[in-house]
Amino acid sequence: MEEDEATINISIPKEGKKYTTVGILDNGIANIPHLKPWLIDKRYTAYPEQYMKKHHGTFVAGVVVYGDHLEDKQWVGVEGVRILDACVFPDTYKEDIEEDELIRNIQEAVHAHHEEVKIWNLSISITNPVDEFSFSDFAIALDALQDKYDVLICKSAGNCKNFATGRPKGKIHHGADSVRSLVVGSIAHKKEALDLAEVDNPSPFTRIGRGPSYIIKPEVVHYGGNAGVDTNGRIITTGVKSFGLDGRLNQSVGTSYSTPRVAALAAGLYQEMEEEFDPLLLKALIVHSASYSENLQVPNAERVNQIGFGKPKSVREILYNTPNEVTLILRDEISKGEYIDIMDFPMPDCLIDGDYYSGQVVVTLAYNPILDSSQRAEYCQSNIDVKMGTYDDKKNRDTTKQNILNPVGRDGSKNILLESCYSKRKMQKNKDDFALKERLLIKYGDKYYPVKKFAVNLSEMTESNKLKYLGKDKKWFLCLKGLFRDHIEIKSQIEGTNPSQEFCLIVTIKDPTGTKPVYDQVNQKLNEYNFWHNNIKLHTEVTIHN
Repeated sequence: MEEDEATINISIPKEGKKYTTVGILDNGIANIPHLKPWLIDKRYTAYPEQYMKKHHGTFVAGVVVYGDHLEDKQWVGVEGVRILDACVFPDTYKEDIEEDELIRNIQEAVHAHHEEVKIWNLSISITNPVDEFSFSDFAIALDALQDKYDVLICKSAGNCKNFATGRPKGKIHHGADSVRSLVVGSIAHKKEALDLAEVDNPSPFTRIGRGPSYIIKPEVVHYGGNAGVDTNGRIITTGVKSFGLDGRLNQSVGTSYSTPRVAALAAGLYQEMEEEFDPLLLKALIVHSASYSENLQVPNAERVNQIGFGKPKSVREILYNTPNEVTLILRDEISKGEYIDIMDFPMPDCLIDGDYYSGQVVVTLAYNPILDSSQRAEYCQSNIDVKMGTYDDKKNRDTTKQNILNPVGRDGSKNILLESCYSKRKMQKNKDDFALKERLLIKYGDKYYPVKKFAVNLSEMTESNKLKYLGKDKKWFLCLKGLFRDHIEIKSQIEGTNPSQEFCLIVTIKDPTGTKPVYDQVNQKLNEYNFWHNNIKLHTEVTIHN
């Protein structure tokens, strides 16, 4: 860590304001003046004071509470969160620690405080790269913990020094393959003379995906610093800012310090919402908001592997729509043999341009697949398939036939989330904001990925598909169907249960011209089609910065 000459004022919690608490699973937090007002009066430690180092945990805690202030940016948009000191890692110069002990310490900390602390930051890794074919014991333990206590863990992807010798980035570390956790990589916030990464590109040290069975990990990235090599082959760094053990400002780099920004973001979202804690909703909102920078130099085919779905937006940008867009959230559970087929999806008429629908659609699906650690690569035992598109008309169906459950079907339906619908020529030619930052077409097929995201621009559809599927007389549908592997189906039959999985689906519909009343028209259609719906309840005390 390098010392920084700048200073920053101590912030104090506002009287009467309710703050969310983030648990810092680390090597302890020093009771320095800047952090003391934000530390809750409870703590967890597995070690006596003389076996604690606290430098790493203090830096992480500083990023959680002061991240935006330290950089003088509105990256996260959180006006303070409380922190819980949970020391699960000792000073390794004085005390060794095995993986089992670390897992046990984390379990004890979460067990002791899960009722008041729902969001946890874990910037500590088991320093082994993930296996392509099986999930790590550390990840499996973190998943079980989140299921048991209904919490969300934000986990760092891990760091590597391969860049110093010109080798490719290493795979994410054990623990970063946790299915339930929100895993965070690092991008560069600035570039000095010897730094290797351009701004908004993957930090040289950040580890990359994919995870086992090709699941998308990390899901998101945030600013964690930059690095390079000097003429003597030594690593030099351009760090992000936080506090040292003496309370002075320091700079350092790592996915350890991009991760607490996302933990603070999750806490900020929960803090603004007057809703019950819902880790799946928070995870889906963060991923849904994530996008790529126009400065990103990573090839399209490599983007998801290197930085997941991108960098998430700030709290306010996530929670508030402009009039030319609308965001719909479907939070539910789907069991074996069930499906959800919304045949009157409220696509706004204002997006009809001449004789055809236009606009941009972003769909994010986050779900909790059934997990079975005995199945190695098939650890995720269930999947949800999502389709959205158009059709000509409703038709009657014969429910006496096998696999036909709904007496009403669709004629001429087409899923518009398929890559094959779109013109490669148009996509290459288009250089607008959506094309550079948000467009995302991944061939998921029957992939058992716990997070899926699509972002399409209807204007990029091939002419023949546009004529067939985007006509102004078309109806719109949204369909979700659960899939379950044979192992879990047989197991549930023996146990006499019916397997199910919770999900959160978020759909945003945008008018790229910024002129059409998308929000109002979708609300009108929701009422017209008798959809039961309500807005996410927010606290009224929202601070707006000019």
